[in-house]
Amino acid sequence: MSSLMMPLTLWVAIVAAVVTIDLTGSLVAAARAQQLADAAALAAVSTDVRGAHAAAGEVAEAGGGSLDACDCGRTGRAEVVVGVAVEGLIVPRVGAGRVRATAQARRA
Repeated sequence: MSSLMMPLTLWVAIVAAVVTIDLTGSLVAAARAQQLADAAALAAVSTDVRGAHAAAGEVAEAGGGSLDACDCGRTGRAEVVVGVAVEGLIVPRVGAGRVRATAQARRA
């Protein structure tokens, strides 16, 4: 019986470590996506309407994300969606390799 406990304990520890790594990677990516979305929305309202999409895209890409959507056509208002890749061991391989965040901003 004790000869099975060591491999079982080791297996449970490895699974727990993988889950912890993937959960942490997802949380970090979600936080980064939200920060980039906020910054991209602010960049979009800080420029004129013609350059809003480009400004938001530059900010998102500079932070390691991508601009998935930008409703920047109204003067002084912007709503952006930014995507960020999730780093991990299992989660990215099963289809949850990206997280998205949305942010809105308007000029005061």
